[in-house]
Amino acid sequence: MVMRPPRTIKAALLTGFLVIFTVWLASTAYFTEHLAETQARSAAIHARHTRGQELLFAVRSQVLLGSIYVRDALIEINQSLTGAPSARDQLRSLQAQVSQELEQYRAIDSVNDGAAWKQLEDELRDYWDAAVRLVALGPDDRIAAQSRLHTEVIPKRDGIAHLSDEIRQVMADNASREQRELSEANWQVRRRIWETTAVAVAVGVAIAILSTWYVRRLEATVREDHAEVARNRQELRHLSGRLVRAQEDERRAIARELHDEIGQALTAVDVELAVAERTLGTDGRAAAAIHEARTVTRRALGGVRDLSQLLRPSMLDDFGLPDTLKWYLRKFSDRTGVRTELVEDRLSDRLPIDVEVCVYRTIQEALTNVSRHAQATACRIFVQRLASSVIVTVEDDGVGLSPPGAGNTAARAGLGLVGIRERVSDLGGTFRIEGKSGTGTRLTIELPLPMRA
Repeated sequence: MVMRPPRTIKAALLTGFLVIFTVWLASTAYFTEHLAETQARSAAIHARHTRGQELLFAVRSQVLLGSIYVRDALIEINQSLTGAPSARDQLRSLQAQVSQELEQYRAIDSVNDGAAWKQLEDELRDYWDAAVRLVALGPDDRIAAQSRLHTEVIPKRDGIAHLSDEIRQVMADNASREQRELSEANWQVRRRIWETTAVAVAVGVAIAILSTWYVRRLEATVREDHAEVARNRQELRHLSGRLVRAQEDERRAIARELHDEIGQALTAVDVELAVAERTLGTDGRAAAAIHEARTVTRRALGGVRDLSQLLRPSMLDDFGLPDTLKWYLRKFSDRTGVRTELVEDRLSDRLPIDVEVCVYRTIQEALTNVSRHAQATACRIFVQRLASSVIVTVEDDGVGLSPPGAGNTAARAGLGLVGIRERVSDLGGTFRIEGKSGTGTRLTIELPLPMRA
């Protein structure tokens, strides 16, 4: 089973998300900058228009105030008063104020309406000069002063007022034009926002489609892999079952051969030695040798019988599971010194032979692990038959299970536990082992039983 490397898909997805993030970041910076620029331009247009309107209002006010000063000066001339120097200083002061305000406005707006403002400055200069010359006349020039007032000062004042109105209209037109340009720029920004959003959505949809395709492909791959794993597991279970049955058949054959051939041969030898011992009579040395031979023969015969029972106890077929377990536990305690206790419940009826064999082999392997690794002094075995299953529990008071990687008992007895797990799994049962370091170990299996008619 080979998993397909998803590096290309992951790289594509990562690239897509980076593109979306880059587009979002760049568009955010671009739109923020342009919005700030638009706001600055709008504020500048408003400030320039307001300042121009204020300046024009101030110019008209100063010009009208200058006319008042001229009128007052002419009244003083008619009354033979000497107010000319004061009126001239006031006019020059007004001219200086207007010139200063014009210079300040030129610093704000040095491009728009330049010709009109230059014309306004010229008219103002001519107006102030005419007004100053008029107030400089003496009492003898009353008639000339009246004439020059109506021919020079008042027309220039009216011309300045008319020119300021024209400039105000031009300024309003320029402000409207700039506002339209600003609106056009805002519309361009909105259009780019929609374009950027469309690009981001397109990339997102592409990534979503790619992700969906990849997920479906991955799901198909996972389903294929799971199906292959299930097939392999099923084949392994069948193979394991066949191996277990083959092992049991081989053990049964070997046990039968040991019992029938070697056991019978050793029994025949023992009988012949007994006959020879009776016929020797008084020869003590020969009788002792024959007696020793009979002892060795009987010991070998007992070993063959025990080995035959361990390989495949015939009493499991003849007498059932409880008697076989009692015999095996007694032999185990005699051999290892570990106290054993069997607790059985509702085992009066025979179990299926394959279940009995599995229970016997499980207890046999568990006790083998107890004698080799657990360092236990006592062990208790529970076998309980339920309505649809049989539960087997093996408990000991040994050292328990150590943490992984510390040379624990589970690692040393791994093959035995694997064998138990395979036997139980082949019958459709469950396997569980529990225990902590220093608290002993508990092994539990549960095997299903066929429904009885």
